[in-house]
Amino acid sequence: SMPLVLGPRSSVLVHLPTVTIAIVALRCALFACALSVVLSCSDGKASNERQVPPTTTQETQARQAVSDSASARDTSTTPAVIVRRYYDAIRAGNYIVAYGLWSDDGRASGQTLDAFASGFANTAEVSATVSDNVTIEGAAGSQYATVPVVVHALTRNGEKQIFTGTYTLRRAMVDGATPEQRRWRIYSAGIHSR
Repeated sequence: SMPLVLGPRSSVLVHLPTVTIAIVALRCALFACALSVVLSCSDGKASNERQVPPTTTQETQARQAVSDSASARDTSTTPAVIVRRYYDAIRAGNYIVAYGLWSDDGRASGQTLDAFASGFANTAEVSATVSDNVTIEGAAGSQYATVPVVVHALTRNGEKQIFTGTYTLRRAMVDGATPEQRRWRIYSAGIHSR
């Protein structure tokens, strides 16, 4: 059946595709996070400082919305693209998305979401040059990709930092692996200050 097309101010939604529902859920979760940041500011205005995202139901809903989105379901995305998305999310202050690009729902980073987000509290700017010269190897039903990067960061006190190294991403290739297990996710990082 065809979806019902309504005007931009319509409040009735009928038969929306799953992708649209996931996008709406993501927007709602992000709006809720943004609203909580604004309400937590003492004068009711958002500050220029990045806020550590909440660790409540909002975090869970946002993570679920990200994993349900069309781009997250794309198993053909390259390892280099995942690392670029990771730094795009960090640059935007969207630590929930960046954390979710680590294997095991972020736990492969070795940190909680709060600790992960707090690690960027002194970061004013970040950019990464991600190489497309990726090495992919197979082992025990998995593929591992090594992605070289050079990261330029600027701290809030104006200090310039340069980091180099590699990210290792992993995905399962065995029969019976879930779609999530087949997605490239960051497995480990070997990033060092230059």
